[in-house]
Amino acid sequence: MNTPSSSPRRLFWELALALAEREFKGQYRKSLLGPVWAVVQPLGYLAFFFLLRGVFTIDTGDTPYAVFALAGLVPWTFFANAVSRGGPSIGGNASLLKKMAVVREVFPLAAVMVSLVDLAVALLLLMAALLWLGGTPGWAWLWLGPLAGLTALLALGVAMGVAAVGTYRRDLLFAMPFLLQFWLLATPVVYPLERVPAAWREWFAWNPMTGIVEGFRAVLVHGAAPDPSLLALSVVGTAVVWLVAWPLFRLLSQYFADVL
Repeated sequence: MNTPSSSPRRLFWELALALAEREFKGQYRKSLLGPVWAVVQPLGYLAFFFLLRGVFTIDTGDTPYAVFALAGLVPWTFFANAVSRGGPSIGGNASLLKKMAVVREVFPLAAVMVSLVDLAVALLLLMAALLWLGGTPGWAWLWLGPLAGLTALLALGVAMGVAAVGTYRRDLLFAMPFLLQFWLLATPVVYPLERVPAAWREWFAWNPMTGIVEGFRAVLVHGAAPDPSLLALSVVGTAVVWLVAWPLFRLLSQYFADVL
């Protein structure tokens, strides 16, 4: 028998799963490749950055550039897609929000959950490719779960902030693709962090996606644990995002139904 305090929590997660399932099915309806499209986007990025690499010298040492870049593009694509889906999630569920008294966080959460499925597919294919190239699984791969969880937390925090402001001012939703592109360039996704000038490297390290991307790359490419200092900065950055975004979301969500 459910206690009164646990029932709302259970309903929250049931609704989140239902929304995620609805969006997942709608996203791949009438698609031949289905979730495999989760890999197409990072591969498209990879092709573009291969062209850039021909112009700018990017030294990745003994690691093939395709492996190096994909290890960063897979978590980045998950983060960017989760934010892109979560930002407009309030407006996209306006009819449901007006009919039901629900905890508003369920809508960006469902968007992140859909993107987690894409991440799982992309990671499985990337790990299969690494094994095919001669890599071997090791204990360091156990870090993939915590790293994915931290990325999801960061994406959810950013998505809540974007949803809170974007529901009132859609200009932010229109600007997000450009802002995410700038964020991508400020993250060592397709270039090594060591290539960043020493005077700027500390500022790059405070970008919470830097420690996350470097962590995925350490685990997948080098079979090593993430750098603890970079990962700590990512945890701190994620906490700061939540300290700002969640109270803002809670404050503005009281009036979502009035402005939709």
